This record gives sequence, structure tokens and C-alpha cells, in this order.
Amino acid sequence: IKEILGRDRDFRWFLAVRIASLIATIGYAFYTVYAVQNLGVSKIEIGIMTGLWMGAKIVANIGMGWLGDRLSHRLVMEAGLIALALSSLLAWWAPASAWFYLVFALAAAGDVAIWTVGISMTLEFGREEERPAYIGMANTLVAPASILAPFLGGWLASSFGFSAAFAASALGALSAAGILHYRVRGREAEESAD
Repeated sequence: IKEILGRDRDFRWFLAVRIASLIATIGYAFYTVYAVQNLGVSKIEIGIMTGLWMGAKIVANIGMGWLGDRLSHRLVMEAGLIALALSSLLAWWAPASAWFYLVFALAAAGDVAIWTVGISMTLEFGREEERPAYIGMANTLVAPASILAPFLGGWLASSFGFSAAFAASALGALSAAGILHYRVRGREAEESAD
């Protein structure tokens, strides 16, 4: 593990992306509560929005997986992180409940980018015989952030309001997308170098 982390700069940056992306998820934990409390959304409408979120995740899993396999997991993950940032910013700004349909759809794309595409991208690092170590590190080394992010989100929402959690989420998503774009070489960059 020490040897891999010492020599694989791209993977170290990818771990930073995974950690920042976990910060990006704290906002959508509060979408339902915010929409009901602040925008007067009914329980039925929230059920419809949640169903939309699940349906959008199914479609996004298929579409983003297909695009990642054919184009680039890195680019697809970047797009999903930007969608998640837009989701958080839109939730923060939304003047009416109808906007939350788009908020939930964008959050679904972001969730797929972080989990499904992120897991697929992990397989692009290292040599074949090292893959188990890479997979283990990609899941284990980000675990502390996975545990602490919900606490951070809860603290921000209770101390400063939902807008603080949405802002932190957008900042996490944009940071992750920026690191991914500028610091992590994707498979397509390595193939063009060969």
C-alpha cells in the first residue's frame, strides 16, 4: 500500500476526489426536509420526487456506465460532479417547489457519478495484479470521510441552516470535479501517450 501510494500520483489525487465527493453528498440528505419545511411540499409530492430520484438513478447508471466505457470514466464522473454541484446550488436558490424535480434528477446523476462511475474508474489504476490493493484502498482510505461527512452536514444544517449544507455540498462537488479534471489523468490520456 505504501509503495503504491508513493509512486501513483494519479491514484493519490483520485482518493482526494473520492473524499471531496463525499462532502458533496451532504446536501442531498436535506433536500426532502428543506422542501417540506421551507417550500411547503406535500408528502405525496415528495414521494413523487423520491420516485423520480430513483428512476433517474436507474437511467443514469445505464447511460453513464455506457458513456464511461466508451468515452472516459473520468469525463463522465466530472459531468456527474458538476450535476451534483448544480443540484445543491439549485436547492439553495429554488424559489418554488417545482424546481426540486430538477434538483432530485441532478442529484441522482451526481450520486451515480460518485458511486458507480467512481468504482469503475478505480479499475483503471495500476497493473492487473495490483487491482485488489487499489480497490481495497479506494474503499477503505475514504471510509473516515464517509463516516464524518453526514456529521458535518448535520452540524452545518443545525448551526447555520440548510443553505450552509447546500453550499458545502456544492463546494465539495466543484472541488472534486476540479481535482479530477486537472490532477487525475484518465485512461484516454494514458492511451494517447502510448
